[in-house]
Amino acid sequence: MVLMLLVRAFRRQPSRPLPPGPKGLPLIGNLLQVPSQLLFVKLIEWSKEFGPMYSYSLLGQPIVVMSGLKEAGDVFDRMSAMTSDRPRLIKINDYLCRNYEFGFAPRNEYWRKHRRAAHESLNVRAAKDFLPIQQDEARILVEGFINHPDIDLVKHIHRHSSSIAWRTLYGHEAIPVDGDDPSAPMEDFFTQVFFAAMPGGSIVDILPFLNPLIASSKFLRRSSDKCHEDASAFFVKAHAAPQVEGMPSLSSKLKETGDRIGMATEHECGWLAGSLFLAAQDTTATALRWFLVAMLVYPERASAARDQLDSVVGDRPPTFDDADNLPMIEAMIKEVLRWRPPTPAGVPHMATEDILYGEYLIPKGAILVSDTWSLSRDPSLYPNGDVFDPSRFLDEKGHVRHPPPDSHDDYLAFGHGRRICVGKSLAINTLWIAIAQLLWAFNFENERDEQGREIILDPMAFWDNGATVWPKRFNLKFVPRFPDVSDRLKGAMHP
Repeated sequence: MVLMLLVRAFRRQPSRPLPPGPKGLPLIGNLLQVPSQLLFVKLIEWSKEFGPMYSYSLLGQPIVVMSGLKEAGDVFDRMSAMTSDRPRLIKINDYLCRNYEFGFAPRNEYWRKHRRAAHESLNVRAAKDFLPIQQDEARILVEGFINHPDIDLVKHIHRHSSSIAWRTLYGHEAIPVDGDDPSAPMEDFFTQVFFAAMPGGSIVDILPFLNPLIASSKFLRRSSDKCHEDASAFFVKAHAAPQVEGMPSLSSKLKETGDRIGMATEHECGWLAGSLFLAAQDTTATALRWFLVAMLVYPERASAARDQLDSVVGDRPPTFDDADNLPMIEAMIKEVLRWRPPTPAGVPHMATEDILYGEYLIPKGAILVSDTWSLSRDPSLYPNGDVFDPSRFLDEKGHVRHPPPDSHDDYLAFGHGRRICVGKSLAINTLWIAIAQLLWAFNFENERDEQGREIILDPMAFWDNGATVWPKRFNLKFVPRFPDVSDRLKGAMHP
């Protein structure tokens, strides 16, 4: 073991130094300094000390972190041909997913095929097919808060995001508010993947020399084997099952076009939809939870958005047809994803070549980390970045301000370069209609303790979920703004 660590630690010396970073120990590097939870908090601390690009190491594995917009744009976007690969995530790719999860797959032909299939089904044009489903799910979410106040807030939001994924990806019926969740068997699998996706998130990725031992032992890999087998069976069954007649879905499109793009097997198609389910279910739910935190901590922002809603739609619920006249809602989405990006430490990339950047070397094989939390607070574009202020995305006329060509994307939460989320349009539409209808339907109030005193939320209280970070559990009171909210919502549904 010591010999292997020495080989990794003292391999060919680069002609230029790595970016500066925290001093580590011989052999193990910064292993003892990296926290097991809330990695992004440590990345923020280091970015303030070492600047917009720095590095650290785990057992000889260099990790280069971009926390400045210019550096991230240069490395992840303008150099994407060399920085769009994934590191070898042993637990995910060798055991949990066995290279079928294309989001974590290396940039090979399998990844290209699956990304193409996902893009054809979920791009901006295709995403319009799912607007009626998303509007219906926003209605169900609002009605759930009214009719089932006994159900935990997290469960309502989790059901909403899971149901949209369940319907748009597989073409099935909506998941009921007060019934069984057919996607529940996958929760443990999703959780394991999210934690294993982070640098240092699993023992075998920290100590890869253990992999031959694990691979040869059915006992040691029994849990991962079962997870994979259960996930495969679930995804294939969900894809192959009869779908709601006339409902658009990724699975139905794959059944029509799978042969053309080389995805004829139900196993591959099931895993493609399952990979997207994994990404969609948690990130949109996380964003909605942070939206509600923002509305409680910054009630004046909620009031400003409601004023615009009232002037445009009055007492009828908003629909997607109102989007052009409600720029505050789009600005609200941009600001939620900037203020509290669901994946604040990003999802790691890998350099496939030596990259000379300024006076530094990013060596081939280095893990590249996008410190999304710090990027979305870069003072050059986001002054007072810790403050929730949707108006930063509006111009002097109240229109949505869009970034100029060849600059950063306001939606940093969706990734970079050739790894940008293929479901971005679907996710933005989901958030748009949910946020618009929640603001239209309710006033939000802090919950109260037994003495009737308001429980004030701490917006810096986090719950680690691996790749995503949630607010710590909270509750609030949804106060309907109209006595017949449900009837008005049903009347606004598309035929």
